[in-house]
Parts: sequence; structure tokens; C-alpha cells
Amino acid sequence: MHLLKRFHPRFFCLGLATNGQGKLKFSSLLPFLLMVVGIYCFLNFAWPQRFLLPAFFGESVFCVNSPDKVLALTFDDGPDPVYTIAIAETLLNYEAKGTFFVLGKHSQKYPQIVQYLAKQGHEIANHTWNHNNLNSKFSDLIYWEIAETDNLIHELGYSSHVYFRPPFGRAGLFVTKVLRRMQKPMIFWDVDLQDWRGNSTAEMMNIFEHNFHNGSIILLHDSDGVARGGVYANRENTVEVVEEILSAYTLLGYEFVTISELLNRGTIVRAKNLCLKR
Repeated sequence: MHLLKRFHPRFFCLGLATNGQGKLKFSSLLPFLLMVVGIYCFLNFAWPQRFLLPAFFGESVFCVNSPDKVLALTFDDGPDPVYTIAIAETLLNYEAKGTFFVLGKHSQKYPQIVQYLAKQGHEIANHTWNHNNLNSKFSDLIYWEIAETDNLIHELGYSSHVYFRPPFGRAGLFVTKVLRRMQKPMIFWDVDLQDWRGNSTAEMMNIFEHNFHNGSIILLHDSDGVARGGVYANRENTVEVVEEILSAYTLLGYEFVTISELLNRGTIVRAKNLCLKR
């Protein structure tokens, strides 16, 4: 394979951290190249900056500014035989809809859950096959992670458009390039309840109540991308906070809709800092 096809700036990011004893030496590189690589590393691998590249170079969605009382609850990393079903039952009780960003590996294991969600009117979306950090992968593998999951979702009978969310919200230049080729926008969020940190139900409600607005996209998780010690994360608090949000805010006239519905209810916002604040 041509050397240029094997190039990945991540190698330079790793090399920048080595000292003079390392195998990679950059003393002969021009300062301009070092500056460019440093900027790349900062934008692709520094956590707070991970939204900058997709906002500038990709078709991104962080929220919708809407006059309507509409919110989108989104769930990553499923399906899970316990928590996904519990969340779906809660949504059903309040006649609410959600969007489930499923993993291919979990959907292959629990295809009947994906079909159940679709039958209930929820939206099925793509969160890659393996939940890898795509910024550490080459374009061909990035494409495979997304396309293979799309194919499985459609094989399970889902015929609607399949939206995409990158794992960890990370989408560098290689990712945005692949997604442009696939004509896929990236669906992010403007309110992260941080259930992945193990937040309590009260902590998540506090985040929600201080940050949501009409048209917000709420990030939650109904499973986990990686099993630790053979066990996936406990999402009982997530199930509880969904119940609390729905019980409190449906009474206030809020609708909980899919991403597809939300995008038709206002102006799409493509940079997180432009989403409205309470």
C-alpha cells in the first residue's frame, strides 16, 4: 500500500510526547510542520476541544432552536436486555419517543430489541460497531464501523434514514471526510447528564433543569461501549432520571420526540456554543 495511505497524524501526536531517546525524532522537521501537528493533536485528542473540528468541517447538529416545547432524549451504546427495555417501557407510559444510537456488536447480539424499539416508533441511529475512538483509525476502518452498523440496522427491518453519532463525540478530519462521502450528518448534544460518570439521579436532574431549552438534545446511555471485568455499566440511575424527567415535564407541556422530528421543529444549530441557554 502506498505510504501516504498509511499516514495518520496520530503517529505524530504520539511522537511529540517522546524525548530524545525515543525512536521517533522530529529535530529535522520544520517548525511550521510541528505547529500544524500540534494543532491537529489539540483539536483531535483534547477532550474540551473535540467539537471544534466537526463544527467547522462536518455537517453537525447540536440542538434545535425552537419556539415549541420539544426535547429529544437520546441513548447511546445499547441495546441492553435490561436497561433498554426499561427505558422503552417508561417512554411508552408517557407516550414519548426516543432516539437510540445503537452499537453494531450489541444489535447483533440483541436484534429483537432493535426491532422492538422500531415497532414502538422510536428512532434507531448508528453509534459504530465497536465503540472505538474513530480518531485513532484510518478512513477504511472508520467507513467499515459506520457502514456495517447501517447494514445491520436495515437488515433488521428499519427502513428510515439512519443518523450517526461518533463514540465519545470525537470526530476528527478523517471522520468528517468519511461522513461527507457517506452524506451523513453527525448528531451531537447540548445537554450531557453524565450518567457515564455514575451520577446520581438527583445530580442528573440538576444538570437537566439548569441547561435544557426548547429543542435540546439530551445525552444518556442505556448500556456501555466496553464491558469492564465482563460486566457492563449499571444504568439504573438513567432509567430513574428518564422517569423523573418525563413525569415532571410532560405535565408542563413538553413533547419528547425523535431526532428526525426535532429537526423539523426549529432551526438546526451546528455549533454547541450557539445553543440557547436557560
